Amino acid sequence: MRVRLLSVLQGVGLAFAAAVVGALVLGLVAAWAPVWDPSDGLLKAINVAAVAAGGVYAGRKAPRLGWLHGGAAGLLYVVLATSMTGQPVSRARLATAAGLKDAALALGAGAAGGMAGVAR
Repeated sequence: MRVRLLSVLQGVGLAFAAAVVGALVLGLVAAWAPVWDPSDGLLKAINVAAVAAGGVYAGRKAPRLGWLHGGAAGLLYVVLATSMTGQPVSRARLATAAGLKDAALALGAGAAGGMAGVAR
């Protein structure tokens, strides 16, 4: 029962790629719409979908334990995305209610994606 780090990292990479594509599409829609401001819920949904897609990929690359690989990819995505905001990543920051909520959501979406990826 070993975790394949390469599978997790590939899942994180795909999650970031999916998030960038989602942001580009959202940006184009916002640019063409006369007046439109995307809600926080829509932005969160794009991130959750990106994490789930990364979890599916990590699960497909792992021979088994897809939920673990997908969940790890989701958690690593949250830590890296948080560090990109310019705020230092610390245990205190991740232990806040918002940080725990984001981590739980990413863990759940990644684990669900990982299970779907192993099931193919």
